[in-house]
Amino acid sequence: MKLLIIFTLLIMRINLFSQINEKSFKDLITDLYSNYSRYKIKQIQTKRFDIQFYHQILDSLIVESKGIFSSELIGKSFKKQEIKLIRFGDGKTKILMWSQMHGDESTASLALLDVINYLNQKKEFAESLRNKISLYIIPILNPDGAKKFERRNYQEIDINRDALRLQTPEGRFLKKIRDDIQPDFAFNLHDQYSNYSVGKTGKPAAIALLAPAYDYERNINEVRKRAIQICVEIKDIIEKFYPGVVARYDDEFEPRAFGDNFQKWGSSTILIESGGYFNDFEKQEIRKMNFLALIGSVYSIAYNLFSTRLIDTYFEIPENERRFFDLLVKNVIIEKDSVEYLVDLGISYSEKFDSLRNRYIKEYSVTDIGDLSTFSGFDTFDAQKLKIEIGKIYEKVLTDYSQLKKLKTDDLMKQGYTTIIYQGNFESIEENSLLDLMISTTKYPLRESKNILGHSANFILKDRESNVRYIIVNGKIIKIKRIEH
Repeated sequence: MKLLIIFTLLIMRINLFSQINEKSFKDLITDLYSNYSRYKIKQIQTKRFDIQFYHQILDSLIVESKGIFSSELIGKSFKKQEIKLIRFGDGKTKILMWSQMHGDESTASLALLDVINYLNQKKEFAESLRNKISLYIIPILNPDGAKKFERRNYQEIDINRDALRLQTPEGRFLKKIRDDIQPDFAFNLHDQYSNYSVGKTGKPAAIALLAPAYDYERNINEVRKRAIQICVEIKDIIEKFYPGVVARYDDEFEPRAFGDNFQKWGSSTILIESGGYFNDFEKQEIRKMNFLALIGSVYSIAYNLFSTRLIDTYFEIPENERRFFDLLVKNVIIEKDSVEYLVDLGISYSEKFDSLRNRYIKEYSVTDIGDLSTFSGFDTFDAQKLKIEIGKIYEKVLTDYSQLKKLKTDDLMKQGYTTIIYQGNFESIEENSLLDLMISTTKYPLRESKNILGHSANFILKDRESNVRYIIVNGKIIKIKRIEH
């Protein structure tokens, strides 16, 4: 009887301890979200950045931590750029995080700066974790790719497909760190294209989660189960503030990939893909989501909260699907060979460096056409059966700003012009202004084709009386005052 009482009291104490930690966890997540601006490193707020500047900020954070964090050089890239490992804590449970193994996937690299800054500021919180977990961070695994903002390394190899052959120095360093540390948990941090959706819900996949399979049968052992439970934890954290934006990444086994092999080698591995979100071209809101997910996951692991999360919830997360456009134009009429038909247009952008502007610009083009009623867009426009035509190019190539200044863009648009070829100075032209959008610096922009699919997104929309009602200029919808012809 006495033993039963002792056992009952012990269970009650454990339950009370668990409830306290769950409440603290909820308070923590609320604080992270509400006060994120205090923890965010504001010196970098774009997805492209100079990695030397990044390392300067990182180094200063390590110094400011006064011993909470340490940094060491674990190797150099193919082009002899430094690859650093950051350490925190000396607890039994080991966590490894790495980012930017693809050089153009930088969202989590910035979030990791915020994580370090947070732990620097919250010293009492940091102290409570230090004897529970050991955290290892590789902020930029592929500095050669990051320098050029390119996916692959200098050898033109995808590091994430080099887990078996280990032909890249970056891949060898990651494998060695895994073997030396033998982490209990591993976070593989990536970006994906912004045109993914959360299944067919009509919401963008801001975050896609994956607990990679370790075999072709996609079995679930204890290692993968823990990864699945962390994915559920992350979903709950993010969707508390951003409902419906978390998708589940395809878990087909890839025997060459690091994530799949980490799972196979015994580390519970969580892959986070940062996708797209509304009005978040530089992915700063998704950076915040990563920050919430990473701090929350560390806390959940430290206090074993994730172990109560149900794995069925993971498989209920809608799958990651490519069903999103930057602009979806619905119900437009196209005429071809004197035949009219109703279609939707899916418009997406790509980035290119414009040497005259000396910056990256977005170029919008039509990437799909037809019945797109099951797709969604960050912007959606219902053309209500207006007729679409390819916009006209201003006949003269301009080379001086004084020539450009004389043009009246409103009048040009009313006449059906959507493009001006200009090869002069851009100092007086406001970035992303209407004039900037209308300008092409290419002497011979693609206009010979009369096909809509693949065409740059520069169109006019007319009503049945041939009145110009709207102009689409490089993916932007502009309403025109009614003009009678």
